[in-house]
This record gives sequence, C-alpha cells and structure tokens, in this order.
Amino acid sequence: MTARGAIVLLLFGLGVGIIGNLFKIQHWPNAGPILIAASSMQAIAVFILILKVSRYPGSKEFLDR
Repeated sequence: MTARGAIVLLLFGLGVGIIGNLFKIQHWPNAGPILIAASSMQAIAVFILILKVSRYPGSKEFLDR
C-alpha cells in the first residue's frame, strides 16, 4: 500500500468514526461495531504510515536534526 492509500484509509476511518460517534450520542444500535471498525482502520493506517516513514531513505537525516 502506498502512503497515499494509507492517508485515504486514515481519512475514511476518521469519517466512519464521526458517524459512529453520532450513533453513540443518539443511542442508535450498532454504534460499538462502527467505532471498532473506525479505530481499526485508523490503527492500520497509522502503522502503515510509520512503516513508510521509517523505510524512507531520507528519514534518518530528517529525524536526526
């Protein structure tokens, strides 16, 4: 997955999280699974982005500044 795909997944997870929070506030059913799915998407996207940044050739010089 590219970094762009990870960012899209992160943004999609944020959108689903907002919808899940709306479900939770309104006491509608299935809010829990929606929030779990959103959190999972966000965690996977952040993990992929961390891998991409750590494997980028110029990351060591940038982080050593």
